Amino acid sequence: MMDRVVYGKLRLAITGALSGLAILAGITGAAARSFDVAVFYTEQSARTPAYKYWVKEIEKRTEGRVTFRSFYAGSLLKVNETFKAVRSGAVPIGTTSAASVSGQMPELSYIEAMAGMPNTAAGFIQAAKPLHSAMDKLFRKRGLRLLFTQPSFGTVVVCRDKFMKTPADWKGTKVRGAGRWQVKQLIALGAGAVALDPAEQYLGLQQGTIDCALSVNWLALSLKLHEVAPKITELRVPVNISLYLANAKSWNKVSKSDQKIVDEVSWEATKMSANSLESSMGKSRALMIKQGASVYTISDSEKRMFLDKIKPVFGQMDKASGPGGKEIRTILEKYW
Repeated sequence: MMDRVVYGKLRLAITGALSGLAILAGITGAAARSFDVAVFYTEQSARTPAYKYWVKEIEKRTEGRVTFRSFYAGSLLKVNETFKAVRSGAVPIGTTSAASVSGQMPELSYIEAMAGMPNTAAGFIQAAKPLHSAMDKLFRKRGLRLLFTQPSFGTVVVCRDKFMKTPADWKGTKVRGAGRWQVKQLIALGAGAVALDPAEQYLGLQQGTIDCALSVNWLALSLKLHEVAPKITELRVPVNISLYLANAKSWNKVSKSDQKIVDEVSWEATKMSANSLESSMGKSRALMIKQGASVYTISDSEKRMFLDKIKPVFGQMDKASGPGGKEIRTILEKYW
């Protein structure tokens, strides 16, 4: 009889312990979140090291509660599809650019355009926190969260057969631009602006559909544009930024404490990216020269002529960007 009582108590204790473990496992499972991430650039891109740091550090610091599965080179979404897909929740997280979004969010006009952002790592890092706050408010109104950004320093124009030193060189030349306001700036320079998906630039240059394309050194190198457009002009201005966006409903399932960890790692990745991308400009230039490209850097006087042509477009942005855009302009105009 005593054995039965002891056995019964033991069974109840074991059952209770197992139930507790099951409840704990259920809580842990509910708290863990895994996200697919649509990445428009290749795994070999100069943007990738900061992104991989972001992924690994978040997974480590959240002890696996937040994890990611990366789809590089537009294998999940093209860059121009990302905003809509993430906003709808079809994909939880995606990388896109200000140029791809500014048509739907005119407040980002200044960020997309040539000469709109700081052109140094130090300047970008200084502007990044207030800029992130201003942009995140705008994205939240659209059911999105801005996780972090990466800059694009040192705009270049890669051309099939000429350097672009003065406005006369731009006149009548077919140039691929990435967004609405870059296109308007190209038109102000006298160029024939052409819209092409990033993946189609190589073929467009090779076949002569376009004569030139706006880019940055590391991106031109990764897309091998210098093979078909070996005349590269450095314009000494920045252009565009990359945006890492999350669907707000999906992201709100992450605990507040883990969201705080993500914010901390995102700031670290932002600074890392700015410094590494700045240093990558020279390395990418050297590699393209080694592989047969020729590079010309415009002089101070040529840069003034270039800016004189494109700066009136900022006045058009003022009319289109609204109050949200004015806040962004206030943050950035000191760097112009």
